[in-house]
Amino acid sequence: MQFERRRTFPVDAATLLAALTSRDYFDARHAMSGITAYRYDAFGPTERGLEIRIAREMEIRSNNVPAFAKRFVGQSATLTTAFLWTRTDRQPYQAQYEFTVGRIPVQVRGTMTLHDDAGGAVQDIRAEITSSVPLVGGKLVELVAGQLDKGLASDYRATLRYLNGERG
Repeated sequence: MQFERRRTFPVDAATLLAALTSRDYFDARHAMSGITAYRYDAFGPTERGLEIRIAREMEIRSNNVPAFAKRFVGQSATLTTAFLWTRTDRQPYQAQYEFTVGRIPVQVRGTMTLHDDAGGAVQDIRAEITSSVPLVGGKLVELVAGQLDKGLASDYRATLRYLNGERG
């Protein structure tokens, strides 16, 4: 499944990039959500680009999980979010990203680009959501796509708050 979202921000792309590549931003975003248990598995320059990988344990409420997906999900999972910023020296700034949730057999991989537009920055998010599971894989992909959309909407609101000076 292809997934695309476009968001606009009231700052220039360089300011948005600086936020999205700072520990302060991720710490503030977690604080805004009341999340205290997370860790940085990577945060810094590599030969391939600027790598950011954050993991956190999540409780999964089974009443929110459809019956067909329960055997894949479990009661808790590690959510891992990874970004590799491969272009930070000129626009469009670009990152590759990947999300995994425990042992759920769904892959979310894509790109994020940032560029200036009239009045601010534009963030384009493109992802491909796939599953290798026969029969129910498509339903798992739809389930994850819905959660990804909700998560990105929450991230957008938190990023706007961060850019307005809120830190927790």
